[in-house]
Amino acid sequence: MNASRKFLVAAALAAAAIVLAYSNSLHNTFHFDDHHVIVNNVFIRSLQNVPLFFRDAHTFSTRADHATYRPLVTLTYAIDFAATHSLNPVPFHATQIILLLAVWAMLIAFFRAALDAARPSPRNLWIALAAATIASVHTVNTETMNLLSSRSEELSAIATLAAFLMIQHSPRARRWHLYLIPIAIGALAKAQIVIFAPLLLIYLVLIEGRSARKKATWMAVVPSSIAGVALLALLNRMNAPEWIPGGASKWHYFLTQGYAWLHYTRLFFVPIGLTADTDLRPFENWYDPRALIGFAFVIALLALIRFLARRDGMRPAAFGLAWYAVALVPTSSIYPLAEVVNEHRVFLPYMGLALAIVFVLDALLPRRAFAGVVIAAILALGIGAWTRNKVWLSEESLWKDTIEKSPRNGRALFSYGLTQMTKGNYATAKNYYDRAEKVEPAYPVLEINMGINEGALGNAVAAEQHFKRALAMRDDVDAHFYYARWLVSAGRAPEAIAHLTAATRIDPARFEPRTLLIKLYTASGNDVERDRLERLEISYDPSDLRVSLCTSDRDCFEKGLPQIGSKQFLNAAVLNREAVRYNPNDGDAWTNLGWSLAQLGLDDDAESAFRRAIALQPGDERALNNLAWLKSGKPAK
Repeated sequence: MNASRKFLVAAALAAAAIVLAYSNSLHNTFHFDDHHVIVNNVFIRSLQNVPLFFRDAHTFSTRADHATYRPLVTLTYAIDFAATHSLNPVPFHATQIILLLAVWAMLIAFFRAALDAARPSPRNLWIALAAATIASVHTVNTETMNLLSSRSEELSAIATLAAFLMIQHSPRARRWHLYLIPIAIGALAKAQIVIFAPLLLIYLVLIEGRSARKKATWMAVVPSSIAGVALLALLNRMNAPEWIPGGASKWHYFLTQGYAWLHYTRLFFVPIGLTADTDLRPFENWYDPRALIGFAFVIALLALIRFLARRDGMRPAAFGLAWYAVALVPTSSIYPLAEVVNEHRVFLPYMGLALAIVFVLDALLPRRAFAGVVIAAILALGIGAWTRNKVWLSEESLWKDTIEKSPRNGRALFSYGLTQMTKGNYATAKNYYDRAEKVEPAYPVLEINMGINEGALGNAVAAEQHFKRALAMRDDVDAHFYYARWLVSAGRAPEAIAHLTAATRIDPARFEPRTLLIKLYTASGNDVERDRLERLEISYDPSDLRVSLCTSDRDCFEKGLPQIGSKQFLNAAVLNREAVRYNPNDGDAWTNLGWSLAQLGLDDDAESAFRRAIALQPGDERALNNLAWLKSGKPAK
């Protein structure tokens, strides 16, 4: 078998290994930020909203404080949704794998050209294949691959590699700076793309051998630097005004990041102990032993890069390590983010680290030994990815694993409690919520869910206290919506309407509060407001046409009876309202409508319904008794 055919076979096997490693992630559910950027994001449900993605950052997330400008990412979600017109996770995960294969193929071409420029050798193609495959199949990538909201990492990586490939293979693109086009496109996926200028500088110095002391070398990156600054300014301008970048203290975050670099490096070689949400916190003092060890590591890494850069034969290794360091800077320096470490942040940096390690292995090992080590590494990392994907299968499996790895993480404790509350294990959920509150005493989402859980346990006073505390912490859609939902169940619908109105004012596109408000307006007979909200709903998603709940007055009436029996009074009210629309002279339906409205606390509408029933059936004792009961202040009945 000739060399080219051997390579094609090896490349095919490598691609198969990547696909196989992540094939069991296809049915994994949505997690973390996926809920507000995909699951609850009505904008992705219609491709007609595509132009809006590029004008309004609010289309990226249902949470205004997370509404950063990433229209390219939102576009891909809309395409995934259009594939099945549902939130079936398979198309979303399939796109993740397809994008990963694109990154892998581009990495091979990029590494091969870079190695040929720095040190021509017939081994370069194999080094490129090995490094690209290790970087792509790496176990740590499981967070990027399973957390769909991390797709921005893949898209920005593709844009970065596209720019370098244009520089490598098109003199015209280099001369006219056309490589800035993919950089500009990539910026629509993630602001991190603006580090292209320093990456290009180290490429020119360490791969093309240009002198860092010459003005021409620095002038070559001026267009990229200007473009990077301009893009960053544009992105900041396009972010939603309510957007909050994350952490608070630059100093304490900075103290932690040397240790973060060491942590990420350890995970590259030994990807054990992966956690979806770390409990590591910013260090308080510069003399914290972990901070000192971390900064010592960073200094050692920089010294190693300098040492390798001075040896012509090892410049590609120096380039790989320098790429690793530069690509870590946007998320691991002085710019504070909400979490001090996150495994998806190393997707781009690991590409350089993989090149450096594979290059050094090729230089140190005989050919057969090199092949054996590389194959073993790919198999081990692939098996690790396959195993780790199982953890991401469901919210319950993910957060159970996270608690084991990060036992002091309040969000993990809360999230696992949420999985138990969803299953109806309210006492267990309360235990985890209480533990989470001790760690995170000012956590609005936790307070909301504690309110929901206390409501399910029948502790009305405690439930309302938690909802009010959540609103005091953050005046957002979730706090208003879930409090309103509880108020409806507590027979306080007028108060609920006020909170739902506030929620729809904060985020008109959020469908849950709008849907509940439509039901309340339908039940109360407020057709004007109901129709307005339904028109708004269709404007966001033209396919969201409401289907009639019933087909006749008797059908509606009969379907309403079990709803009353199970105390689902809002559903009962909606069905009986439909019944009297079909037949305004149905006295029984008016009576049941009045009863349902009274249970919701819509007393004026209930009185009108009872009086209508009495007008139609003057001797109806049930309607007469219900009206008397309502007028007497609704004593226990």
